[in-house]
Amino acid sequence: MSDLFRPVIDFAYAGGVTMIPLLLCCTAMWYCILRAWFEVLPTPGHHSHAQLADTFACLCSGRTHTDARLAACLAETIHAHTRRRLSAAAVFAGVAPLLGLLGTVTGMIDTFDCVARFGMVNPKALSTGISQAMISTQTGLVVAVPGLIAVYFLRRRAHRTRERLERFGVCLANPEGGTA
Repeated sequence: MSDLFRPVIDFAYAGGVTMIPLLLCCTAMWYCILRAWFEVLPTPGHHSHAQLADTFACLCSGRTHTDARLAACLAETIHAHTRRRLSAAAVFAGVAPLLGLLGTVTGMIDTFDCVARFGMVNPKALSTGISQAMISTQTGLVVAVPGLIAVYFLRRRAHRTRERLERFGVCLANPEGGTA
């Protein structure tokens, strides 16, 4: 089992200090994405419409205009957590390339420092700094691109789900079929 993780640990170590915040950023981003995924995608135990209907039944006033606004607010409230999680995931996905760029700058500074100390006679020391720069850049992009794609997909899905809930809320507020 340790042989499986050894290349990953060696890769992370070769990327330098910025690999730690990149790993934390990646973990937080995928946590937010997975939580939003479970909230947005339809599952057998997920009952947004039933939750909306139960809450609406407790709070409705009997006035059509007020009840329509209440239903729209309830639909928005149900998806507020999803929207916040996707916004946080988008921030993490946006920060990841910047952290990779920070690793690039750090690696290049180490490379130039090595050149200043030893000259051009030690190619291994030069290549270590350049490798650190490229690994952190690559990791930042590898973290960001799938995260941004997932956030885009889930935002579209959450928007469609919220629209369906709002239409359902309008139907609850005006059961005769008119629009509020």
